[in-house]
Amino acid sequence: MTLLDQEAGQHRDVLDRGGGSPFPGVVNMSTLRRGTSTLLVSVLVICLTLATPGHVCAILSSSLAGAIDVASGNVTIQGKTDAGALVVVNGRQSRASTAGTFSASFPLAQTATIAVVGKSRPGFSMLLNLPVIPSFARHVLPVMAFSYDGTSRTLGLAGKLTHKPAGAVKGYVTDAEMRGSTSFAVGKDYRFSTTLRLGTGLNTLHSYVRYLLLMRYTLPDFTVTVGPVPRTIISLQVGSPRMTVGGVVKAIDAQGTKPLISNGTTMVPIRAIVESLGGSVGWNAAARCLDIRLGSRTVTTWVGKTTATVNGSSKTMSTAPTIIGGRTMIPLRFVAENLGCLVGWDQPTKGVTVVYGG
Repeated sequence: MTLLDQEAGQHRDVLDRGGGSPFPGVVNMSTLRRGTSTLLVSVLVICLTLATPGHVCAILSSSLAGAIDVASGNVTIQGKTDAGALVVVNGRQSRASTAGTFSASFPLAQTATIAVVGKSRPGFSMLLNLPVIPSFARHVLPVMAFSYDGTSRTLGLAGKLTHKPAGAVKGYVTDAEMRGSTSFAVGKDYRFSTTLRLGTGLNTLHSYVRYLLLMRYTLPDFTVTVGPVPRTIISLQVGSPRMTVGGVVKAIDAQGTKPLISNGTTMVPIRAIVESLGGSVGWNAAARCLDIRLGSRTVTTWVGKTTATVNGSSKTMSTAPTIIGGRTMIPLRFVAENLGCLVGWDQPTKGVTVVYGG
């Protein structure tokens, strides 16, 4: 998801612009039948949203479970990993307890970044774009349960509907990128559960319910990005000269340079970030060119030019690198994602999370 280099307010630009939810959340309740079926789909989308990969938790695997409380508009999570392991939720870095547990909560309708750096257990990272639930529908939607396993990347979800039309009700979930699909039945007791294996990278999930083989309703889709197993996590904040690397707070550079937003794009002094990830940055003063290397990937940019070279191929950035206060400022999302990182944005704090797997 290229969230950092677009105009404010659009779906994948929450990082650069701090925009709102990508989902319009419009539900047509003009008739009882349509209203009931829409309610079913609303519940399904809510479940899937937070139920990033993982339902069956393997032994010694970092795992996640939680609940979506639509009435309060909050999502709560609880997880299990190694004692003292690094856990990052929306840029806030902390450590798992001596028992290896961690917990957090955040609003439902926003982008959420979750990453766990396991020690003996496999970690995981994910970026979720969550839907807006209309206020008039919130009081009838139940709390939904979800789970995620760091090894199998299997999405797990379960819930109980408050209403169900007469007859057979069947739900479907498909993944546009992986072309995977699963179906489930809503029982007479209104309960349902299902799992879906997700692939690394962007997973655009489509969902709907059908009953009596005749009627089908959908809601706006949502996305889940399954990122790399984290090796290094960096948290930054627009306007702050400090960053957190692997749980340790440090200055971005000796000059006190602060990330900023220019033309809707988050700009940073890229050297400190790349070097903290284990990469290198070369500077050609004559050509005003930056050669950025991390692992097997290379990104080359030029001051004042929106054209960049990524592993030998030409690509276009939304904003050109620029020199501010003697420091070369680079579009963060473009560079970080092309170096193989997962990049997340937290609108309330204007915080950025960069996850690298190496």
